[in-house]
Amino acid sequence: MLDNNTKLKMEDGRYLYFNKEYLDFYKQELLNVLDGQDYMQSLKFAKKMMMSQEIKANNTIEGIKTINRSDKLIKDSSIKIINGIEISAKANKGKMHILGYGFDLNNKTLNKKLVDLKDNSINQVLSIMEQIKRDYGIRFSYEDIKELVNANHNLGRPDLAKLCVKYGYATSIKDAFDKYLVDAYNKTRQSNNQLQYQECLELIINSGGIPVLAHPKSLELSEKEFLILLKDMISCGLQGIEVYHSSHTKKEMNYYLSIATEYGLLVSGGSDFHGKSVKPDIELGTGKNNNIKIKKLSLLDKLEKRTFLH
Repeated sequence: MLDNNTKLKMEDGRYLYFNKEYLDFYKQELLNVLDGQDYMQSLKFAKKMMMSQEIKANNTIEGIKTINRSDKLIKDSSIKIINGIEISAKANKGKMHILGYGFDLNNKTLNKKLVDLKDNSINQVLSIMEQIKRDYGIRFSYEDIKELVNANHNLGRPDLAKLCVKYGYATSIKDAFDKYLVDAYNKTRQSNNQLQYQECLELIINSGGIPVLAHPKSLELSEKEFLILLKDMISCGLQGIEVYHSSHTKKEMNYYLSIATEYGLLVSGGSDFHGKSVKPDIELGTGKNNNIKIKKLSLLDKLEKRTFLH
């Protein structure tokens, strides 16, 4: 049975925790799993749900803490959960995200900084909201704005995109981004209180984590600019690079793999699945048109030697 839209109660009394944002998308699959299927099949489904939750952890670790509550289930299975976070950093153009893996969930400095980042995300979304109001006359109700401010997750442009669709300003999340949100973000980005990448790297390292540069293509840099930035990030403690990503072509993946080899960086990868409403062309684990085919990740090899959630 479903309980509070956040956990799945098994016949043996144990609970599987999942990201409720993906419930509708997986509803039929969930019902199929529950209809006479055994425990391990349900566990495999839970693994997919939990992976989704970790992927959504931008500037927050609340989702991981939720998964932690089911750690008896984790210990009784072959599932391995790695603490992970994606932190937004300042970038002159494009976007920069830095991933952190295997950090201490209870690190006080990290937790305090994440509270600050949540406050910043609220201010950022409100700034973008004001920008699209000025530029396009887009208005949302007081109730919607209040709900955004009081949300229990870090806000982002997808939240505004959903409202644009709700009020008929856009036909889809992508349409809202293309019409309004990319432009509004670029106009307000300088006022965003995002961390410098040096701060992000230090924060992850000091909490016992491994810092990795996410989807480097999104930096929108020339090869020369990218290598200058990368070398500086390595000098500040960067340990890995996300070679495999839904937005990367095969040629780009090979290029980033060669860069990782040349500079001794750990290799990571991910589909960057955010749900069908946000990224309808991305599949969990396999990317865009099945473009992610990973045989081995050196990052996982290193993390295998460390402690998973417990």
